[in-house]
Amino acid sequence: MDCDVLVVGGGPVGLTFASELALQGHRVTLVESRHGPTNHPKATLLGARSMEFYRRWGLDDAIFNAALPPDENYWIIFCTRLSGIELDRFASPSINTVRERPDGAEERWPELKWSPYGKTQIGQVLLEPVLLDHARTIANLDLRHGHKLVSFADHEDHVEAAIEITDTGAITTLRCRYLIGCDGGASTVRKSLGIEFGGRGAWRSNISFYFRSSSFMDAHGKGLGNLYFIFAPDSFGVFTAIDGKELWNYQLYYVDNDRDLAATDPEEALFRAMGKPFEYELLATTHWQHHQSVAPEWRRGNIFLAGDAAHLFAPTGGVGMNTGIADAFDLSWKLDAVISGWGGDGLLASYQEERRQVAWRNSQRSMLNSDTIDFVMSQVPDGIENDTDEGEKKRRDLKKNIRWMARQFNSAGAHLGHRYAGSPIIVTDNSLEPPDDLSTVQQSTWPGARAPHAWLNSHTSTLDWFGEKFMIIYTGPMATDADALMAVFKDHAIPVGSCQIKDPHVQTLYERPLVLVRPDGHVAWRGRAFPDDADSLIRQISGHQP
Repeated sequence: MDCDVLVVGGGPVGLTFASELALQGHRVTLVESRHGPTNHPKATLLGARSMEFYRRWGLDDAIFNAALPPDENYWIIFCTRLSGIELDRFASPSINTVRERPDGAEERWPELKWSPYGKTQIGQVLLEPVLLDHARTIANLDLRHGHKLVSFADHEDHVEAAIEITDTGAITTLRCRYLIGCDGGASTVRKSLGIEFGGRGAWRSNISFYFRSSSFMDAHGKGLGNLYFIFAPDSFGVFTAIDGKELWNYQLYYVDNDRDLAATDPEEALFRAMGKPFEYELLATTHWQHHQSVAPEWRRGNIFLAGDAAHLFAPTGGVGMNTGIADAFDLSWKLDAVISGWGGDGLLASYQEERRQVAWRNSQRSMLNSDTIDFVMSQVPDGIENDTDEGEKKRRDLKKNIRWMARQFNSAGAHLGHRYAGSPIIVTDNSLEPPDDLSTVQQSTWPGARAPHAWLNSHTSTLDWFGEKFMIIYTGPMATDADALMAVFKDHAIPVGSCQIKDPHVQTLYERPLVLVRPDGHVAWRGRAFPDDADSLIRQISGHQP
């Protein structure tokens, strides 16, 4: 074998997949047709769950340093035109607020109670270099930019892939145990397997202008926002801060699909949204569509799909890239277990069952968010910019609609609240599932849920217990039962550790005196005593049917 795993696609999901598997000691090759990181921002938000994963690698500070200025709150600003009348604004915590947790921060932003992180505004164009720099430090990760997948054949015990060197056209052959398609919405891997997307599909066309402008802030005078929504009868869209200094993106929304994208003049669109001319340098133009598309199959033999190759969302809610990153961490520990010899094929079979339900959940919520924005935009009346009593009334009415629409920006539940209900490798206890709410998180050890976060000291979270192996979390009186459970794990040659909960608050948060947590930080089982059939339990959670 040339490698254990071949990852196709070098975006955030592919780099995450390849890095995590290589850090687990496996030989990984990544091929990417581009010669370097993307030149367009694309996704612009890292959710708290993604930051929790990158915390394991010690990359949180590097990501923070590449994001918006650390002292600036993430203002979401709504206006008629950017230099025109402001309609409303909402703030998310700054990077330094997340880092330092000043008094009152958790009361103002409840999301900080549920994670070490909030939302981090960072464009894919700035995130990819951080992930790539990290990947280059991993000895057993072979990064091949300027290489693209041409074809592959799945054999019973390996995959054979034809790889083209894009500069020369030369074809090389790679043999690997598993192939992971992280190659985007137009995925060669998915199409080669003959898997078609299901769902609503594409329903709205848009165009994005990525530009550089050092005078942008002065031109509008509204301060730094991470998002600036434009509500004018002749212009609907959103400006996004990429670095908060000179790099920006403008997404021009087409509520109807009758306009000619190709005929759109960038300068006219930018000046109309700003409300006046300003100096800029156009860096890239991208035509794209809103999607609600999820593949019906995520695994075919030794081939897997992840990220946009498996699901495409509307950008509203910022869950697309983040869902893909969670795909990577879900499948990586399962592949590690199987390649290392202690995991059964049931682990690999569970990947689709666990992650596809999350993709459907997130895609439907993104679609609803998009439809809500479209509705509010469609209700913007003529005369909204008039300096008259009638114009003021129209703006007040629009503000009510904006407040209703803006509930979607309280999205901690979308990022932190997903659970693997019904997973074949989760041992249920017939307890009532906590509510699944878009805006809030009810932390729980309900089997399948993300294990709760709590600060153990100023720098250490309960989440720092998880990562490379199963963990048995127990209260003091259960030490003997925890030791006995560890012994059964060791009999099965499954990596396991244990941690004792001493803090009464954390004991309450974890709900049971014994909680078994998977390497990805999701609860596999919980109980009040040593399980009646520990051997059967361990066979189930490791992918060997009981």
